[in-house]
Amino acid sequence: MAMVFDILEEEKHRLLSLKARYEEQLSEMPKGSLSRKKRWNREYLYLAYRESGKVKFQYVGAVDSDAAEKAEAMVQRRKDLEKKLNQVKENLADVERGLRGRR
Repeated sequence: MAMVFDILEEEKHRLLSLKARYEEQLSEMPKGSLSRKKRWNREYLYLAYRESGKVKFQYVGAVDSDAAEKAEAMVQRRKDLEKKLNQVKENLADVERGLRGRR
């Protein structure tokens, strides 16, 4: 039975390091979502986010620009990392629940 708890401890350490890595990567990603606005018969991309309770818009560029493609990729990457982080948190809760029987 001790071997099972050792495996759970190893898994807990692995999940904690994975959680820290995901959180570090998320801190470097832009927050918010992308918004398209039409101005003068052209579409432009803005990054919409909250700051001090207010919605702010940061200009990214024309929809077909390289900056817009990079911003879309970064926002999609952030969403994927958030999903992975939530899964890691759920797994960590399960492992900690399993380790409670040890005490």
